[in-house]
Amino acid sequence: MKSCWDILNIAPTTDLNAIRQAYLALLPSFHPESDPQGFKQLRQAYEAAQQGAASPAEDIKADEVSDEHEMLVAFRELLASDSDRFQPSAWQKFIQQLNQCSMDEVDKLRWSLCDIAMATEAISLSCLALLAQRLNWQPQDAGDETREEELEAFLETVKRGDAFDLLSLAALPPVIQDQTNAYFFELEHIWRFYPEHFADALQLHGSWIIPDDKQLHRKLLHWFSAEQWGMTELVDIARCWQAAEPENEDAHYYLCRQRLLCGEGESLLADLCDFWQRYPSTQADDLLLSWCRQHQPDFFPLVVMAVEARCMVDTEYVPGESARTRLLWADILHSGTLSPLGRSFVESLFYERKPAKWWKSRLAEQGEPETPLLDLYRTAEQVALEAFPNEKPFYRLLIRLEAGDATPLEALLTRMLHAKAEMEPDDILLKDDLAEEMAQAQQSPAALLPEDIPAQREPENRLMQTLKIMGQVAAQRGDSGNLMKIIRIICLIMIVIGALNRFYHFF
Repeated sequence: MKSCWDILNIAPTTDLNAIRQAYLALLPSFHPESDPQGFKQLRQAYEAAQQGAASPAEDIKADEVSDEHEMLVAFRELLASDSDRFQPSAWQKFIQQLNQCSMDEVDKLRWSLCDIAMATEAISLSCLALLAQRLNWQPQDAGDETREEELEAFLETVKRGDAFDLLSLAALPPVIQDQTNAYFFELEHIWRFYPEHFADALQLHGSWIIPDDKQLHRKLLHWFSAEQWGMTELVDIARCWQAAEPENEDAHYYLCRQRLLCGEGESLLADLCDFWQRYPSTQADDLLLSWCRQHQPDFFPLVVMAVEARCMVDTEYVPGESARTRLLWADILHSGTLSPLGRSFVESLFYERKPAKWWKSRLAEQGEPETPLLDLYRTAEQVALEAFPNEKPFYRLLIRLEAGDATPLEALLTRMLHAKAEMEPDDILLKDDLAEEMAQAQQSPAALLPEDIPAQREPENRLMQTLKIMGQVAAQRGDSGNLMKIIRIICLIMIVIGALNRFYHFF
């Protein structure tokens, strides 16, 4: 530390005039506006030299006592200030003051400042990173191996930064600030290094709050979701996140995850299916399977097939034969949550692997009602056994899907089954006929007009519909040349027959 005589650049003296002349000579170099810190040091040195000249014995005694450097004092004051300790601007100001010191002084202060920082509990790591960069703290410069390891761990912590913006606590009492900062700092540390104790740490109580900080809120979403804990407060946080970033996959995932963990049922299904279709991932699969297991276990075996069909889209995948499918089927089979219908379906494919036609016996012997779920099971059995599902259950599913009557889960499963079945023109006609029959069955007999009755339809309408479908199929297959010629000839013949028929009825 420089003495007052070093700063005034004169030898110790009791000559007040010499002291004053030295002070005036240096004064132009330390203007109070451009260099307030330098001016302050010069003024303090001048006053100290005057006091030493007036009482030389006391001055000698003062020189013998090694006082703490004023920058160390200023650093302690900064860390103790309730208003400045978390303010980056205050730390920048301190660094500017440090820059006024000589290189030798800074080098001497370098590790003393580090020791003070390491011993301080309530400290802003983001602000401390500014000082660490200025002083270039490096573990290899620590001096010994033990201190090098300690410094390396400390600097790694500084590099991670604060768990949240500490300025968000500025309006709270210092005690609450310190305890909140310490708790979330420790929580993040446990998450990183001792995850097996994280659940216990989450349940601790104390004088802390959850700050209004977006960074911390998203960490909490991640932590609580990973621990399978749902909180209504986190649902609101995730909903705000998704509203702010509608296309963010993480925001959508955490919202669905927290709603599921909070026990939400049917109202969540549409969003889950939408997330599963928009963001294919194992996370989306787990969400959908977990929801089905909790709320609609009879759909679980079918959803397993849909998940596997998407995961193995580029391979030769036969639904129901993959190891994962069979493991999940076995798990739900032994859970005791499946209805007799779902249980018989899984057992039929799990053990026999042949067209058991179990659903026919259930309809005949046990009076199983015809429902969309039964239609899904019927069709899924045929797909799993590589048989084309060209029967009414499959057509009914397609009709419900096209009419918008299918639930989100039914629609998802129907699309999966449809992707595994290649429909021919005759199948499309059969489906359309069934759709007309179902529509007519819903109308009262008095409401039916003569032209609505199938027996009275004009023959050419049916043939024209068939020709139209044949044309669409031929165009898709790329062999439409010769077929289109045949279609044109048939159409011409039908036009002539229709004209003759109308002529006959006219007369």
